[in-house]
Amino acid sequence: MAVQVFPLDASHDWTFGGGIRNYARDSEAIAQNVRTALLSLYSDWFLDLEHGVKWFRYLTRNPDLQAMETELKNTVLNVDGVSQLTGFEIDLDPDTRQCTISVTYIDIFDKKNGVNIVSPDY
Repeated sequence: MAVQVFPLDASHDWTFGGGIRNYARDSEAIAQNVRTALLSLYSDWFLDLEHGVKWFRYLTRNPDLQAMETELKNTVLNVDGVSQLTGFEIDLDPDTRQCTISVTYIDIFDKKNGVNIVSPDY
């Protein structure tokens, strides 16, 4: 299975202009898809209102951390190309309501990869 996507810049916007050389492929593409899935906001995509993470539910006072962890792990495992989750950590700052998520996984190319994200600031 070949995986390729347009790469994203630091602002999470697609980059264009390099022709066929501009694609992120295989493990790099899967890592980008994991990052994108974790940053997706629930009910924000008009083609699938069930898509995304319920960030507004979790970035509140006294969030249900178990439900958050379960949803985020399932989000990663549902990304095409992710074979196995090997590590997962949530660091939630209750004062700023910022959440840092670190994930390690093995992809279909038998490569161990890691993704670190900071929760969206909506």
